[in-house]
Amino acid sequence: MKIFNFTENRLRFIFISTAIMFLLFSSVSFYNNMIARKMTTDDCLWEPVSGNSSKDSALYITQIIPGGVADEAGLRDLDILLAINGERFKGSSEAMFLLNKYSNEIITYTIIRNNVVYNVNIWVYKYFNILYLISWLLGFGFLSVGLMVGYSNPKELTSKLLFFLGCAASVGLISNSSPLGYYIININSTAVKILYLIITISFTSCFIILAPLLLHFLLTFPRKYEFKHRKNILRLIYYVPFIYPGFITAYSFIAGKGIKLNFSIFLVFLLSYLFIGMFFFIRSYLKITEPAQKKSLRIINYGFLIGILGIGYNFFLNLKQKPDFLVSPLLMVPCVLVLAIPVSFGFAIFKYRILDTEFVVKKGLVFGIVTTIIIGLYFLLIYALDNFLKGYVQVRSQFVTIAFILIFTFTFDYVNKRAKEFVDRLFYRERYNYRKSLLSFSRELSFISNINELLEKICDSVSTTMGIKVINLWLNDKTYYLMLDNNSLCKNFKDMENFADTALNKLFRKNRLPVQLNESNLFEYNFSEEERKLIKENNISLSIPILLKNKLIGALNFGPKPSGKAYSDEDIDLLKAFAIQSAISFENSKLKLEEINKEKIEEELKIAKGIQTGLLPKDDFNIEKLDIAGYSEPAKIIGGDFYDLIKLSETKLLLVIGDVSGKGIPAALYMSKVQAMIQFASQMFENPRDILIEVNKQIFEQIDRKSFITMVIALFDLENNFVKISRAGHNPVLFSKNGQIDILKNTGLGLGMEKGKFFEPNLEVTEIKFNPDNLFLFYSDGLNEAMDIHRNEFGLDNVIKIISENKTKPSKEIQTSLLDAVGNFRGEAEQNDDITFVVVKVK
Repeated sequence: MKIFNFTENRLRFIFISTAIMFLLFSSVSFYNNMIARKMTTDDCLWEPVSGNSSKDSALYITQIIPGGVADEAGLRDLDILLAINGERFKGSSEAMFLLNKYSNEIITYTIIRNNVVYNVNIWVYKYFNILYLISWLLGFGFLSVGLMVGYSNPKELTSKLLFFLGCAASVGLISNSSPLGYYIININSTAVKILYLIITISFTSCFIILAPLLLHFLLTFPRKYEFKHRKNILRLIYYVPFIYPGFITAYSFIAGKGIKLNFSIFLVFLLSYLFIGMFFFIRSYLKITEPAQKKSLRIINYGFLIGILGIGYNFFLNLKQKPDFLVSPLLMVPCVLVLAIPVSFGFAIFKYRILDTEFVVKKGLVFGIVTTIIIGLYFLLIYALDNFLKGYVQVRSQFVTIAFILIFTFTFDYVNKRAKEFVDRLFYRERYNYRKSLLSFSRELSFISNINELLEKICDSVSTTMGIKVINLWLNDKTYYLMLDNNSLCKNFKDMENFADTALNKLFRKNRLPVQLNESNLFEYNFSEEERKLIKENNISLSIPILLKNKLIGALNFGPKPSGKAYSDEDIDLLKAFAIQSAISFENSKLKLEEINKEKIEEELKIAKGIQTGLLPKDDFNIEKLDIAGYSEPAKIIGGDFYDLIKLSETKLLLVIGDVSGKGIPAALYMSKVQAMIQFASQMFENPRDILIEVNKQIFEQIDRKSFITMVIALFDLENNFVKISRAGHNPVLFSKNGQIDILKNTGLGLGMEKGKFFEPNLEVTEIKFNPDNLFLFYSDGLNEAMDIHRNEFGLDNVIKIISENKTKPSKEIQTSLLDAVGNFRGEAEQNDDITFVVVKVK
């Protein structure tokens, strides 16, 4: 609704105006029903003789209350009433019109009994409608609480719902009674009939919408329930109660006769919605952990439960199908339990300060008086000028009035606003200054880049606004201390870090609320003598916790106020806002520092990747008789896989492929070290087995016990056309010849796992004769164990299949086919391991 886009002050004006209107309707009904037009009763019920109350001139007397005035007058059931004090009537409405003229006096009934006419003297009296009074008080209670909450925070959904609930309750709960008084309507007046109809429909509509508003409120307070199709379900909640009156109205129109609505059905709707709402309210209550909020909600909870008893009792009375005036007032007294609902709301609000109601009420009264004075001055001005102009200028009064109405309309809001600002500064200067300070502080936040600037700004704001000169900071995280400059705010205590840890834990162990410190309560927190001394020396009077995601990271500490008074709620609210912002700034500064460090590390890793890539053989590596294509890609920026091609002579080539356990920087460092060892050992030994034995001896002394290295070394002898292969725990080599692919599974342990006792006996070397078009594939486990998003592995069978299908192609094309197949298989999944492989094809 566009109405909710107004400013808070405009909404408050609308809420007050609406509340006054509903209170006026409710008050008129109360005046009519309880004072001016109270119903006169004779302790019996009248029913039409012929069944048509609008034309019948006689009424049966029924349901006489034993011991009542009718019983004492000698009336009997089925006596026929003809006249009241000698006046005849047509229908029950005219009869009630006549009866209501009399109050607490003896009148004469003309009756027929056994075809004999009698005149009977009867004492009649004004009926005190206790049920109406309870309903009116309940509605008034809801309206008062709703207006208070709506005025305090008019833009909150909860406040709006409670306000509208109060408005609907103020007239809806008394809709079962005649708004204009019991049967006092002049049935011959069409205007009164229409007015009566409009008011009755309005009151009844408010009663119907009361149940949906109540359920909607309980689905929002104290926590908002979000569920699928929420808007559609809420629409259904509002539509359902209107089905019954809509059906009755349509049927009455079609049938051509009026059918009275049964209010018991509306009570069923109200109770059903109330029980559903209470279920969600209790569920919210059980999930809330904050003690203060839970305590206030417990009061409301009890109020609802007691109120439900009253509503249920009223529903039980309605089942008796007796008019209220035939039920003993004593039996209706338990219905007063329903008043527990608004009373519990009001009590919780005032007692536990769910809202800042004290300030709202006081300020609202002052502003209301100011507004009234301004309106009075306007009218006084209009009256004076009107008389002046009539005396000295011949101007018609109507034009003067219209002119001043226009002036009033366009200037009132501006004048009223300026007057309220003046009152705010004059009577609420402390609160006014705080709000101004907080507004100024919030405007400058966007220009504050780090925590040190923020803390200096807090010092300046607190010193300027409140005159507090002593401010310091406790932190229990060394990471945050590193962000701070050495300024006066971050004062260095003796053993500061240890003191901050223990002090924070002692102060905020029970709850995370601000703590005011003084001589008397220092002992309540079990501070040591040294801790108490430090707090006194630093003149700390108030400590406000700094919370980040409900985690205590420190506290802002403030010295005494210049006035010497304790910190008020307004003081603490302002300082809490600073603490909240400092927590956010600490986190932002920490994230910014982490981002800078991350960028620095990434930059260094890029350099390391360039170095690591530079250690790999060049793409244009060429040697007679062999077509070689190598590929290596780490899972992270750098990795632990590597391969190397070492040309020992014009006819001999040493091929090395290795995989260091793990990924990232540690694996890359070990990889560089092992690669250097291989280069050195290859100068001393030619046999792959001897090279591996030597490297294992060296690496065993230097590698971490949790790490190891797998490796394959192959020596290609191009003069004699054979290759020697030795495998230290690495993936077996694939060898393709004559259309067949063999898996070379010679044994061997990984490097660095054992010094030599078991390593050397288990290390085999395989010698293979090769011919043109033979093919070798050396690879790490990152190739065959590549995973898709479902963590399925690519598998060695797929590797063999691709080799078999592409064995006639050059090595580079075989490499491309392998990479394409792995990439298609992996899809959107990230690379889970380093991938390294070398394709060697004999020319």
